[in-house]
Amino acid sequence: MREIKKLTLDNLEDYVDLAYNAYPSFKDNSKEGRKSFSQLATLRITDPDSHFMGMFEDDKLIAAMRMINFKMNFFGKIIPASGLASVAVHLMHKKEKIAKTLVEYYEEHYLKQEIPIASLLPFTPEFYKKMGYGLGIKMNQYRIPAKRFPAYYDKVDLRFLKASDDMSALLDFHQSIVNKTHGMYAKIIDERFDLAENLDNRIIVSYDENKAIDGYMIFEFINGKDDNYTINNMHIRELQYSNSQSLDKFLGFIKKQEDQVNLVIYESQDEYFAHKIDNPLNDSLNYVDYGNLETNTQLIGIMYKILDVRMAFKQAAHRNYNNVNLAVCFEIKDEKNLETQTIVAFKGGQIDLDSKEYDVLVKMSIVDFSSLFVGCISAIGLYKLGLLKLDKPECLEQLDLAFYCQHRPICNTDF
Repeated sequence: MREIKKLTLDNLEDYVDLAYNAYPSFKDNSKEGRKSFSQLATLRITDPDSHFMGMFEDDKLIAAMRMINFKMNFFGKIIPASGLASVAVHLMHKKEKIAKTLVEYYEEHYLKQEIPIASLLPFTPEFYKKMGYGLGIKMNQYRIPAKRFPAYYDKVDLRFLKASDDMSALLDFHQSIVNKTHGMYAKIIDERFDLAENLDNRIIVSYDENKAIDGYMIFEFINGKDDNYTINNMHIRELQYSNSQSLDKFLGFIKKQEDQVNLVIYESQDEYFAHKIDNPLNDSLNYVDYGNLETNTQLIGIMYKILDVRMAFKQAAHRNYNNVNLAVCFEIKDEKNLETQTIVAFKGGQIDLDSKEYDVLVKMSIVDFSSLFVGCISAIGLYKLGLLKLDKPECLEQLDLAFYCQHRPICNTDF
């Protein structure tokens, strides 16, 4: 008999063994490594903002997952959302559809809570796409020599913050960025733990003329060549700023490290960052016909799923759909090939879910609807790919305008 139930600290040792047997290459198997992982697992199991669940077979733990209660900025309003993380299946129980069962349990849990926006970071994108999850926006990894960063000559107030220092002001600043950035999540316990305990973190905080935080940068130094300790790279783990001047201060700080730093490695969902650097080419030296030089690599990150279409529109009733007037019947096919219809009348950009009539019928999968609804892709983009069909093509531009957003969802939460 198999049963899914909440893990407690009584299950800690069994969970650590499971994790090390599910993803062994990700774990430090030394005594210190296991101790550190156990400390983090303890925080996760006791975290009031998440549910750490285990699948037991005859009282033996064979799989686990973490269900996270997120606070998400969705087009200017902080709403509840969910995240699935730490899905682990013991290597002796692979190919038994356990992961699928866990995902279904997770989705049913949040549907009961009337929280329709689900998210995850995929270990295998294909698996989750088959489960109905659509792609978020891509992450860009830049690898740029420090000497190419722009210098900054104006007055700066940058201070070095130790991991042991009080982080409350920094966390407050992060929340202020969340409050004005579509897609961002408030910091979760893992991130707060990393800020306090990761001794590899270097934290630089920027202050404005009123001595208030206007940005921070978290980075670490990593060796750039195994047999040469003098080659250092800087990995920027997080960079948050409230205005372009604070960004300039951080880039100027990086420029000053050029005597010791070879490459600066930076992951960002800002698709325009390359415009800030005169020569944004990375270290690959890759060339693609005709005349194209590689600046960065792109990665698939967060994926989203709308668990209930009507519920999601209701939760996002605050959003203005760009003053569009159009009644749409969305015919959505889910991961089980079941079709449901939801009529949404856009009236001056506001939604009416009680309309019985519609102007256009739109057909698409829950995978692509999820990406569209969150703002990761346009309706026209989906139409050109044949992933969105409508019975009246003349309505496409208005449909596209309804879901247009200036800023696509940004999410740099590691869960």
